[in-house]
Amino acid sequence: MGIQAVYLSVDDATLKRLAEAPAEELLDLVEELEEAGCPQIGLEKLWDGLHFLLTGVSASSPLEGNPLSEAVVGVQVFDCEDFIARTWNNELPAILAALDAVSIEEVIAAADFARFRNARLYPKIWSDDPAQLKTELEEAFRELRDFYHVCASTQRHVLVGIY
Repeated sequence: MGIQAVYLSVDDATLKRLAEAPAEELLDLVEELEEAGCPQIGLEKLWDGLHFLLTGVSASSPLEGNPLSEAVVGVQVFDCEDFIARTWNNELPAILAALDAVSIEEVIAAADFARFRNARLYPKIWSDDPAQLKTELEEAFRELRDFYHVCASTQRHVLVGIY
């Protein structure tokens, strides 16, 4: 299956429970939230490519303080073996302002998948049909942006899991 990204909309109590959980239990708790029907979206395999499209670098080298990077990888990373991060609701306005300022049509039109390949982004799909990749990346961007809008309007936080 490979490494995939999931974004969950969580309330204060859930985020507090995760913050207090032992590191070795975090992934299980996140998976429980997924299975329990917690509001969520999945970027599947596109998370690294979307991060690169928006920032010019792989998600394996997130840009601290960059709201477009934080939209993909979260703001605060939990101290555990798996990649799990959180973004507090009060941090969403800056991320939304950055996402809303992106002209995704222009960014997609300028996408050069040779750069994606040269950056060795995960996974090795960047030689696939460019038109299809552009469509998938644009859809992933819109889905992520819309998800953040819902979280902000409902006063919820975002939990990011990439595993």
